[in-house]
Amino acid sequence: MLNPFARRNPPSWVATAARLGHLSTGTVHCLVGALAITAALDPQARATGSQGALRELASRPFGTMLLIGLGLGLLVDSFWQGVRAGTDADLAGPGLRGALERLGWILSGLIHLGLGVAALRLVRDVPPGRPESHTKAWTATVMAIPFGRGLVALVALTILVVAGVMLVRAGRAALDPWLDVTQMSSRTRILTTVLVGLGLAARATVYTIVAGFLLLAAVQANPRVARGVTGTLRAVRLGRYGPPTLTVIGIGFVANGVLEMIRARYRRVRV
Repeated sequence: MLNPFARRNPPSWVATAARLGHLSTGTVHCLVGALAITAALDPQARATGSQGALRELASRPFGTMLLIGLGLGLLVDSFWQGVRAGTDADLAGPGLRGALERLGWILSGLIHLGLGVAALRLVRDVPPGRPESHTKAWTATVMAIPFGRGLVALVALTILVVAGVMLVRAGRAALDPWLDVTQMSSRTRILTTVLVGLGLAARATVYTIVAGFLLLAAVQANPRVARGVTGTLRAVRLGRYGPPTLTVIGIGFVANGVLEMIRARYRRVRV
């Protein structure tokens, strides 16, 4: 049987862009996870999402150099995600499922484009703004238009569906088809399988809570109820069994970060 990934090799810079994207994304996830674990253990620390993690990095030794590297890596990844979607590099295939898969890649590219710009703005001492304020402002803007509450509810339900798919994939813990598992040792394959389950479960948990806050905001017609990742992590910490739950979520984000680094090493790039 022919290998479906046996397509022509892309220019070396395209493959490099894909790998740099995984490394940059993995680093951000590790930062978010580490900050969540720290917040669970230290009452003075605060959990935060991706932009907050970048701000925290900016205050550290060599933070400027790291931000430049991360910012450029995320911008490169936004380009790769566009190439990935445009050429169907990872064989999502035709039909609705394939279209949704490629749409997800485009959305990832846009998110990473925003994060990359935020990182480089921090290098210039330009604060990127508070992500929770952006979430509330976006929710308020949508609610102000006709049928806005319904649109917010629809977004929340879409996020719930995405979280559900993640949980199913976490249960299966299947490796990405575009990983070259033939180059992995048996231990690396086992580790990667475990990381897939942990990472997807943690992200699905956070997305589910984000969706819950959005639904509540739509029902109550109150955009101030909406929460992004930062607000969700902080709400988890304040809830019942908050610190242990936040620790588990943080471990999951770190696991996903390490998984991205493994993907950088073993992914096949064909266009």
